[in-house]
Amino acid sequence: MEGTAVAIGTFDGVHRGHQAILAETRRLANADGFESVAYTFESPPRSFGETGVPSLLLPPDVKRNLLATWVDRVVSASFLSVRDLEPAAFVDRVLIGQLLCRLVVVGTSFRFGRERRGDSAWFASHGPERGLRVRVLPPTDVAGAPVSSTRIRALLRSGEVERAAELLGRPPMLLGPVQPGDRIGRTLGFPTANLSMDTRVLLPAAGIYFAHALGAVRPSHALVYIGNRPTVSGAEPRCEVHLLTPPDRELYGLSLEIHLLRRIREDRAFPSLDALRAQMQDDLAQARSLAASFPVPVPPAAG
Repeated sequence: MEGTAVAIGTFDGVHRGHQAILAETRRLANADGFESVAYTFESPPRSFGETGVPSLLLPPDVKRNLLATWVDRVVSASFLSVRDLEPAAFVDRVLIGQLLCRLVVVGTSFRFGRERRGDSAWFASHGPERGLRVRVLPPTDVAGAPVSSTRIRALLRSGEVERAAELLGRPPMLLGPVQPGDRIGRTLGFPTANLSMDTRVLLPAAGIYFAHALGAVRPSHALVYIGNRPTVSGAEPRCEVHLLTPPDRELYGLSLEIHLLRRIREDRAFPSLDALRAQMQDDLAQARSLAASFPVPVPPAAG
């Protein structure tokens, strides 16, 4: 039978709640011989009007790559192109007209269309008359509360990467190409790879993190610094990665995928570079003590 089963959402983070929707879409599509599709927006609708405020949990291309591991096809749309459509027009023009949708899967909190007038109840009432089967999934609860991108952002802003990982179903990720830095870490005996981050992506709270490093390097445990380097009068936030397994090639221009596993400490200013160096030695000792408990995954999650 020709047609598609479509999961709709922003899917920022592709967290465990999203994964439940995507898995159900794939299951139902396979049962009926449909193509499974994830219809998503490049940026969360609520981010419009918040210019300059980093809020994404993943860069858009990484989100698309993760979504593609769950469904047959990913359709990425601009929210601005559909936000003024009435719910009926969105369903008729986009879902049915463009995607040949026969089955739609959404969560109970999903809203769509002009002024967010459409919701799961609208689908249940008006979908069947348009030939649409509708599956509405309840929230996925973790630790007594629904999983949401908003909840994950709050955890990251407070540096609670382990709790965020429980909601994501994987460690929080940072991704970006390595760019030249000022080599201060090298002079301290801790060479770092300075990541160029997508400015739309939310950085966790400043501090030192124990992590996995993947991508352009041999899989390695790592220390990750996030902050504005108050000891050396830094300004712009930095994401600097010290690999516990030294790289076997020059990294400039190559991309790293960082999985944040545990926050070791907060960022702070030190009275001298010697004091900073001593603290970094302590950080390294903590990282080495943690390494045995966190085996390095071989395949990068982002593809």
